Amino acid sequence: MVPNINPLIKIASLDANTYRNSTVVSKVGGVDFTLWDVIKTGLACRLNIGLLGGSGEGKSQLVADIAGLYGNNADRVLGRNDLDIKSLYRELNFAKLNDAMQSGGRVAQRELSNVTASIGKPLVAVEEINRCVEAVQNQFFNIFEGFIEIDGVNYSLGGERLETFSGFGGDTWQRNVRYSVGVWTANIGNGKYTGTVSMDAALKNRSHLMIDVDNFVLQGSDLDAILMGSGAEIRLKDHDGAVDNTDQFASAYAHLAQKSYTPNPQELGQELLLFRYLVLGLDYVPSESGNNSKRAMKEVWPSIAEEKNFGKDDDDKLMYRVVSPASVRTAMTVVSFARGLREYAKAKDDKANPKVLESVTESFKIVGAYSGMLNNSSRVREFHVGNPYLAATEVATAIQTRLEARQDLMTAIVHFQSEGTAFPRKVLDECKGEYACFIS
Repeated sequence: MVPNINPLIKIASLDANTYRNSTVVSKVGGVDFTLWDVIKTGLACRLNIGLLGGSGEGKSQLVADIAGLYGNNADRVLGRNDLDIKSLYRELNFAKLNDAMQSGGRVAQRELSNVTASIGKPLVAVEEINRCVEAVQNQFFNIFEGFIEIDGVNYSLGGERLETFSGFGGDTWQRNVRYSVGVWTANIGNGKYTGTVSMDAALKNRSHLMIDVDNFVLQGSDLDAILMGSGAEIRLKDHDGAVDNTDQFASAYAHLAQKSYTPNPQELGQELLLFRYLVLGLDYVPSESGNNSKRAMKEVWPSIAEEKNFGKDDDDKLMYRVVSPASVRTAMTVVSFARGLREYAKAKDDKANPKVLESVTESFKIVGAYSGMLNNSSRVREFHVGNPYLAATEVATAIQTRLEARQDLMTAIVHFQSEGTAFPRKVLDECKGEYACFIS
C-alpha cells in the first residue's frame, strides 16, 4: 500500500554533494525553491530533465550530484556520433555461441545476446547530447520513455515494484510502478545549441523539464563555498560513498500517483479547468475567419496576429501573438509538476498551504520556456531580450492575472459540476472567448 506519510520529506532534505546555487528559482506556498529543489521535485515526478547553458557553468557537476542521489547507480555517457545506446544494455552470450560452435549447430539471433544489469539502473545521463547527430539522438526516444528494445523485445528500465492503490470508493488495485528517468546536458550560446548539431525536436518533446541554468546566476556566498570547498580540485567531483535513494524517489512517484487517483476534490476541480485552459483556452485568438483558433491558423499564426494587430493591451498581445496552446503532453507535464511542487513545498514546510493556480503558473514558467509554446521569436527577442525563460515568466504572470480575475467564475463552475446541476445564464455568459473551454 502506498504510504500516507509524504516521502518527499526525505527527498527535500537531500543536499547536493558539490553543486552550489542558492538563487531562488520559484516560490510556491511561501516556500523558496532553488534549482536543486526544482530538480529533485522533477525527479520525484519521474520527469526527464534537460540542462542547458554555457560551458563551465556547472551542468556536469549537477548531473554528477543527481547521480549521487541514486548511489551513483546510473549509466552516464558522453554524447558522440558513434554512440550505440543499446551497447549499454546488451552483451554477447558467449556460452550460447560456444555451444553452437562445439555442436556444429546454429543459434538464434535473440539467443546471442544477454541483457546487462544496466537495465535495472534508475538513471540514464547523457552529457553534451547535442554532440550526437540526430540519428543518434533518436536512440534516446525509447530510453526517455522508460524502455529499450533489443532484438525485437521491449525491456522496461529501472526498478519495478508492485504497489497497491485505492480509489474514492474504497476499491483497491495493484499496479507495477517502474521508476526510471533521463537527464541530459547541452551547451547553448547566442541562442543556439553549440556542438555537432541542433537538438532533435521530438527528443526535446520527451524532455519534460528543460532548464537553462544560466538564468539562475550563483550568489556570492555560493562562489565563496565553491572556492573554499574545492580542495584545489577543478575536475568533476563524483559523490564517493553516495547513498542510493531510488526507493525514496519511487515512493514519491507512487505517492503522487495515489494523489492523482484520490485528489482533493476542490483542487481537482481547479486542475481540470486549468488543464482545459492550457490546451484549449490558450488556443483562442480573436479571428472569426480562423475559427478563433491558433491551431486552425497554424500556417499563418503568429505572423497574422502581428499583421492584424491582435490584442488590446500588453497581456492580450502576449496571449494572442506569442504563446501557442499546450500539447496534451506539455499540459500534463505542467499539471503533474505543479502537483509535485505543492507536495514538495509541504514537505519542506508543514505550514505551507500552496494553491493550485499558483503552482500551475510557477510550473508553467519552468516547463513552458523551452516547451515549444513560445512561437514568436522576433517578439521574444524584442521584448524579452531573446530569453525564453523571461518570456515564459511574463506569460505565466499574465495567465495568473487573467485567471485570478475569473476565480469566482471557476469556483462557481466547480460548484455546479460537483452538484450535477445546470449552469445558470450568468455563468454561461461569462464563458466566452478563451474561457469557453471551461464548459465546452
